[in-house]
Amino acid sequence: MDQQNDQTVVITGGTGGIGFHSALGIAQTGARVLVTGRNRERGEEARARLIEESGHDRVDFVTGDLSSTEGIDALAEALMERAPRIHVLVNNAGYLGNEPRTSPDGLEMHFAVNVLGPWRLTHALLPALDSAGGARVVNVTGGDKPAAIDVENLQAEKGFRGLMTYTHSKSVMESMSLAMADRLFAYGVSVNVVFPGRASTNMTRSMKGSALPGAMKLMLPFFRLFFAEDGGRSAAKAARSTIWAATTADLKGISGRYYDTHSREQSFHPTAYDATVQKDILAALDLASGTNSA
Repeated sequence: MDQQNDQTVVITGGTGGIGFHSALGIAQTGARVLVTGRNRERGEEARARLIEESGHDRVDFVTGDLSSTEGIDALAEALMERAPRIHVLVNNAGYLGNEPRTSPDGLEMHFAVNVLGPWRLTHALLPALDSAGGARVVNVTGGDKPAAIDVENLQAEKGFRGLMTYTHSKSVMESMSLAMADRLFAYGVSVNVVFPGRASTNMTRSMKGSALPGAMKLMLPFFRLFFAEDGGRSAAKAARSTIWAATTADLKGISGRYYDTHSREQSFHPTAYDATVQKDILAALDLASGTNSA
């Protein structure tokens, strides 16, 4: 087993599901791993298990909530107190809601967590990423293959559609990641997107019929069967692309790419590359953050 004892890796949403198994696989390389999550008790349980199964105690848990700008900034501060140098940031935390919901900042929750969350956290951690030299950011997508982006529907302005709103937010995140890759190139920080594949997790098992639009509601029994509790087997399999992207030497200096569940490079949807689409997404992020990305 290769030992990467000089590496510090941060994984958001790393206390369960795909995030936990990603953290475990990375920790098993010998890297120091910091996992984040909202629930301290669950986080400490995950930390204890990661230590036991990785065979070393270079694992930390940091409490943090990515659903608000205040929470993101507080998490970034706490992380940099623990780790002034971060070699890899895995933006794994995600949100899938069954009903329309807004964040404490008044944003549609999928946009707040799945798009603004990784954007703001990455920039807040930039001093630690820059200090590491040649750091990498891995943004974890979801849903299905890359899909078209509707810049007039970034926050479900055309109506909440549950799973489809979630999927669209991930497509928006993919385009945002391309803009982030361009932005962070000057710092020597790479940004890539990985698709882990479908897995049984707390998030997928919590999906209700209200999250499925129209005729898709008839498929709820299938979804429940497909995402039934499996002891973490599917999550461990899905984590492989994240582990690879965080640890492989093959991605050194590579940025702005999309890798599927088999760690094979694929193309983003054409709309993700569109400069006008990226500009509109950045404008929405500026408005949400009270910043200026110009």
